[in-house]
Amino acid sequence: MNENPHISIVSPVYRAEKCINKLVEEIQLVMNKINVSYEIVLVDDRSPDNSWEAIKQISKNNLSVKSIRLSRNFGQHPAIMAGINNANGEWIVVMDCDLQDQPKEIEKLYNKALEGFDVVLARREKRKDSFLKRLSSKIFYKIFNYLSGIDANSEVANFGIYNRKVINAVSQVNDYVKFFPLFIKWVGYNTTSIVVEHDNRNDGKSSYSLSKLIALAFDTIISFSDKPLKIFTAIG
Repeated sequence: MNENPHISIVSPVYRAEKCINKLVEEIQLVMNKINVSYEIVLVDDRSPDNSWEAIKQISKNNLSVKSIRLSRNFGQHPAIMAGINNANGEWIVVMDCDLQDQPKEIEKLYNKALEGFDVVLARREKRKDSFLKRLSSKIFYKIFNYLSGIDANSEVANFGIYNRKVINAVSQVNDYVKFFPLFIKWVGYNTTSIVVEHDNRNDGKSSYSLSKLIALAFDTIISFSDKPLKIFTAIG
């Protein structure tokens, strides 16, 4: 593996044993097209299936793949933080493992970053999610935006490319509650977004239920905003 890759691709892995090989293959295709040095950082969030065994086999046969396993199931955003903290690239791509974030879009994100942006976010105008997933996401962001005062967009998630200085700054946000998109907004830097294609989930189902999304929203808001305290004080 190149010790100083130009691009690191970080993906948190959960219930992905059937699609992780395809993910790596598609990432390799686009990275060979871009023709820069790279590494792939796969973080197993203690998936209950055989994802870890699949990751180990891939990394054993492919020196460009780095495998990391968390001590227990912490959730998607702590897994992302573990991945970026072990990534060595000048640019870091963060993407989901289920192939809804399409590896081919990395080239488009990278080319946009070269125009002078520190952060290029992937905007999913046509989401290929179930009605319930889209509804849950909208409810999450309405609650989050109202109580946090932050204008977060439900069309934008984790998928994007981030300059090393941005990732270094995010790594310094030592908060107990981990929410990667908020950390990116928090540290600032020159940011833009571009429209990307969003695909159907390759395998399995989302680990985020409506209740988990709402819990994440409240945990994050309480950690980063005093608005809930003001509301409860006013009620009292």
